[in-house]
Amino acid sequence: MTWLSSVCRLRYGGDGRGLRLALAVIAVTGVGVAWGLYPPENRYSILTSTISYLGSPDPDRNPQGWRVYQVGMTALILLMGSWLRRRHVGFLGRGSVLGRIGSAPLVLAMGMMLVSVWIPDSRTQEFLGEKATRVHTRLAILAIPVLGVGLTLDTVGRFVMGTWLVRLWPAFLFAALVAFGFWKLAEWESMCRADRSLRHWPGDGLHSTPLWEWITFLYLIGHLRWMSKAPPAGGR
Repeated sequence: MTWLSSVCRLRYGGDGRGLRLALAVIAVTGVGVAWGLYPPENRYSILTSTISYLGSPDPDRNPQGWRVYQVGMTALILLMGSWLRRRHVGFLGRGSVLGRIGSAPLVLAMGMMLVSVWIPDSRTQEFLGEKATRVHTRLAILAIPVLGVGLTLDTVGRFVMGTWLVRLWPAFLFAALVAFGFWKLAEWESMCRADRSLRHWPGDGLHSTPLWEWITFLYLIGHLRWMSKAPPAGGR
C-alpha cells in the first residue's frame, strides 16, 4: 500500500470517494472560473476556440484565467487517473491480460495530457527553445493514438473476459462519434481545397475542429467513468 493510498483511506474512506469528489469540484470550478475570466473581447466559443485556449496566457486568449485553468484541468486529469486505477483493478483472472496491458497506454496518454496542460498553448512563451504552442500541440496530438490503443485494448479485453457486445455500446458509440467527427473534418478539408475562399481553421458549424475536440473530450470523461464502474465480465 502506497502512502497516497494510506492517506486516502484515513481521510476519505477506503474507496477514496471523498478525494474523487474533491477533485471533481476543483476541476469544474477551475475550468468554469477560467472560462468566466476569458476576456469578452477575445470571444471564446467552442466553435472557434480549442479547450487549450482557456489555458493560454496570450493577450488574445486568457491572460487572466490561464493559471486557474491549469489547476482545474490538473484536478480533472488526476480524477480520470483515479478512474483508470479502479478500472485496472477490475481486470483479474483468466483472459484479463489484454485489459491490464491496456492500462499502460491509457496512463501514458493521461500523463501526456497532464504535461500539455502545464506547457500552455502559447505563441508568446517558449519551452526548451521552441514556441510553447508547438510542444503543446505535438503532445496533444500524440496522445490521441496512444489513447486510442488503450481504449481499444480495454474494449477487446472486456469482450475476451465475457462481456456481451451489447454491453459494450459506450465503446462502440465513442468509436462512431470519433469516426463521424473525422469524416466531417476531412469533408471540410476537401471543401477548402475546392473553394480557396474558405479558411481551414477553425471550420464552420459541424466542420469545426474545436467543436469536435470539445465533444470527444467530454465523451471521454464519461467513458472513463463508465470504464471504472462497469465490471469487465458484466455480461455473464
